[in-house]
Amino acid sequence: MASRLASIAITLDMETIQVSQLCIDAYIVKQPILQTPKIKLKEQQVKVLNPRKLEVFPQANKDKLHFELHRLKNKLPFVVVKGITTVQRAVVNKEQERDRKSDVKGETYELLVEGTGLLAVMGIDGVDGRNTKSNHIMEVQQRLGIEAAMISIIDEINYTMSSHGMTIDLRHMMLLADLMTYKGEVLGITRHGVQKIKDSVLMLASFEKTTDHLFNASVNGRDDKIEGVSECIIMGIPMQIGTGMFKLRQ
Repeated sequence: MASRLASIAITLDMETIQVSQLCIDAYIVKQPILQTPKIKLKEQQVKVLNPRKLEVFPQANKDKLHFELHRLKNKLPFVVVKGITTVQRAVVNKEQERDRKSDVKGETYELLVEGTGLLAVMGIDGVDGRNTKSNHIMEVQQRLGIEAAMISIIDEINYTMSSHGMTIDLRHMMLLADLMTYKGEVLGITRHGVQKIKDSVLMLASFEKTTDHLFNASVNGRDDKIEGVSECIIMGIPMQIGTGMFKLRQ
């Protein structure tokens, strides 16, 4: 048979697997190889010789056999056997805890994971979901809600600024995060984000692309109620904050 002329043997390093305390053998490795869509192998093409060795037979003509072998040789090392496919690597950090009453030391492990998949990570047995954080704001919003995204924005600003030795009052960060999320979605303080946050023409004109906003507003006949802070400053009238919130009538 043409397909049986050549094969690729996969040998597992069982010593490393046992040291890593992973329950993996050739029978377990066979399934992800068959399930990987890019490799396109059938059940009869992957044969388990013993718990630490597999053999893969390419299905191709004699002319294309060499290319098929090279293709499989390049693709097989990247097959994800177990775990979350969206996570690239994880660093384990061991922390020691001391109980004040009993003075007994306890050990906790902190994982720094590179990649996405917050929900999958939180759902793993043994992971404390309540203390699991992600700096991917959009993913936090999709998985945990807009309030969690708001807290993440505050934490990230605080972390970035404190890393550079700068301290910002928490109220400023809360106000900024609140402004970015009060519409129910995370909007950036950019020309596209501000356009969705505010409807006022003068407010948009005071941020970026002044002439474009004023020209479009005049063409479309838009009106501005002059309710925000920026608009009031531009027009030179008292803004509706504090003493400017009420008017006296005679």
